Amino acid sequence: MGATSARPAGRPASWWREQCLRLLDADEGYELYRAAKSWRVAGGGSSTPDAWLMDVCAALLLHRPKTALHCCDMALSTWVERPGDRAVLRFVRGLVIADHLRDPRRALDDLESALHGPDWLAARAAHELDRVSAEARRSRVRVPRATPAPELDTDYRELISSRASSSAPARTAPLPPDGAVPSLWSPAMTRLRRP
Repeated sequence: MGATSARPAGRPASWWREQCLRLLDADEGYELYRAAKSWRVAGGGSSTPDAWLMDVCAALLLHRPKTALHCCDMALSTWVERPGDRAVLRFVRGLVIADHLRDPRRALDDLESALHGPDWLAARAAHELDRVSAEARRSRVRVPRATPAPELDTDYRELISSRASSSAPARTAPLPPDGAVPSLWSPAMTRLRRP
């Protein structure tokens, strides 16, 4: 509960990554949730996939796959605008639906969407799409366990941008390139893969 219980503003993204990785390695779901939220709110991580990946992992550590899906949807509907980064989150969303909500049919659209993302992601998405497509053909799930992915709500995005407080933390580093492999991708994938 130490360093992440407060919301230290102005910390660089590298500090937040280290905190989240330490908590993920320790299977500290609740503390990871708090760190990821602080990273998004006070650390400026809301517009790129890394902090959202940690939010998804925290929900999965706490055995809350619907919350993990909600994290993806919140990022996609309000915060993450760049197409490559959105493709990353659609891929993650597809894995959550297929492997944690156990509804492979509803995961197909997200995985297909990720095929149009950056090259490094498209190759992974093709592999997962093959696997999940086979599972979807055998699936007996009839009642959807997930809704379609949300579109970016640009009106709401403009509203929250106009209300942004002058006390909001300034980004301490430039954004990584759109669609770049998130720095916490590998450790996140160990939690996102089928349990």
